[in-house]
Amino acid sequence: MLDKIRIKNFKSIKEIVIDCNDRFNVIIGQNNIGKTSVFEAIHLWKICYDACIQKSDKKSFYATSKNILFSDNEYLRVFEDKDLVNNDLYKDCKDIEIELIIKYNGNTCALGFQITKVLTLDNAYLQTSYINRDEFNRFSNIVKLSEFNLTNILIICESRPIANIVAKEPYMYKSQVIDKISRGKGYEVLRNKIVKSTQVKELIEMHITNVLGSSYSFSEIDKDNKTYIRLLVNGTNILSQGSGFLQIAEIFSSLEYTQAGIYILLIDEPDSHLHMSLQKELIKELRSIDNSQTFVITHNDKFISYIPEQEILFINAAKKESGIISPIEQGYKYLILENLIGDVDKVDRLRVANKIVLCEGQTDVAFFNQLLEKYKEINDVQLPSIFIEKLDGIDALNDKLVSYSRAYNEIVQEDAEWIVIRDSDCLPISKQKKSSKKSKTYITATNKQIVFQAGYGIESTFIHEVDKLTDLILAYYELDNAKYEIVKAIIQELKNEYATKVRDCLDTVHIELERHFNRQFKVRDEYKHLSLHDMLAEINSDNIEYIMTKPILNMFLSSLHDRIIANYEVQTDKLDNDTIIAFYLSRVSTENIYDCHQDILNTLIN
Repeated sequence: MLDKIRIKNFKSIKEIVIDCNDRFNVIIGQNNIGKTSVFEAIHLWKICYDACIQKSDKKSFYATSKNILFSDNEYLRVFEDKDLVNNDLYKDCKDIEIELIIKYNGNTCALGFQITKVLTLDNAYLQTSYINRDEFNRFSNIVKLSEFNLTNILIICESRPIANIVAKEPYMYKSQVIDKISRGKGYEVLRNKIVKSTQVKELIEMHITNVLGSSYSFSEIDKDNKTYIRLLVNGTNILSQGSGFLQIAEIFSSLEYTQAGIYILLIDEPDSHLHMSLQKELIKELRSIDNSQTFVITHNDKFISYIPEQEILFINAAKKESGIISPIEQGYKYLILENLIGDVDKVDRLRVANKIVLCEGQTDVAFFNQLLEKYKEINDVQLPSIFIEKLDGIDALNDKLVSYSRAYNEIVQEDAEWIVIRDSDCLPISKQKKSSKKSKTYITATNKQIVFQAGYGIESTFIHEVDKLTDLILAYYELDNAKYEIVKAIIQELKNEYATKVRDCLDTVHIELERHFNRQFKVRDEYKHLSLHDMLAEINSDNIEYIMTKPILNMFLSSLHDRIIANYEVQTDKLDNDTIIAFYLSRVSTENIYDCHQDILNTLIN
């Protein structure tokens, strides 16, 4: 089996080493990350390998490796031979290296080729050389002790995502069929593989029946016509079969056609034509085949959900840069499925976290992370391990809570506490307790709580406490404490005005809030039985922060700025929803921290 695959300077790959599972490997990652290039590299290696086998006895390699024609590599998806070489390295290095570390009968051999573009002639042939000739000699000696030779000790079969067969398929010799299989063109000789023998035909029928759940039988007609093969499936021409059937037939016909020491099966996107229930059966059937090793490329999260972590190879930019692609660790799978796998060190932080904190957005995450650091510095205390993550908004909150809690469930400690810090948004204050109770049911952990911000969002909490806001404004505008009562009166007067404005249907404040409410009403189930009137019924001058969307807060801070500079000679820029957070964090201390922020801190650290 393949123990490792090393690829250097090939297409989008600078250099990677892939650690393989000895039976089943599922390769996942975003588009254009290099998944298919791994398959192509394996094929290119096999072309080099086959060219170097001595034709006389098929049990030894030539002393020097043989060059290969560029035209033999049309499956590589390149127009010119220079496109085979990694673009970033092409000017400095034109040598590709592909090495398969193969385990067989308790032995491990590193069989590698260096492949070079001919500088003086474009698109003619590729020069090859052994990376370590001794390893090839050792491998051939190992094979000589087996029932196989170098040509059939390792068979590589590939099934492409587009399942099709040729309309007229001529009879071919065995060597021609094997050559087609090795070049990823097994679909061109599907009929030849099936009609090889009665035994092979029955094995293929068995595999297909096991996967599809119905009986299928192949029959060859007009055998006297030795030009083209006419093959029926349950009495119907094989051309009439669907793509899913053809792809399954292609996979198993290649596996059963030749007796081999090791079968390497490459399947690109089996989900293209197969229903999910059939994909499960396909996986089960492939696992039942001895001396085979399967590599699957897929983008289907349902397919991945059936695969254990030790069989998943996740390729992303960071992994490619590190040069090592290994099966993912326990718990990574659900992060990948929910697209939650940001930084590589996230899992390590999750494993030791005592508190898992979910906030609505990156602003909240940054705010509480900085506030915790300030608290730790000011009080010189050791904090528990706290992991803070963003929910990317609160739309469909409960669905997101299910996704996150399931995704993290296999990683975090069993006794870790889950805390969701929610913006109040347009939810009436009186409805928060009921909403919190419902949301808790969607978190799979037992230790959990929902905390609401004391305002529409994190920015609006600064309007919540008039005394603390007055201190903040005095510090920002560099006014002395003698101005305290005047500034406080200005703030309270503005709060009174905004409590009136938000009820005036023609006022900008009301129009802005109504726009936000209508947007949330359309996307959030818990708003379906609410109206804007329900929210406004609970708003007064003492809790006006609960209608302070970012635009409304900016209006409020702009009005406050105008009144400050009208009373005092200051040259300071006005605050907005971003700068008020930054200024607060720059000077926060045990004396001026907001009570509502301290309450959340207490929840996080106790």
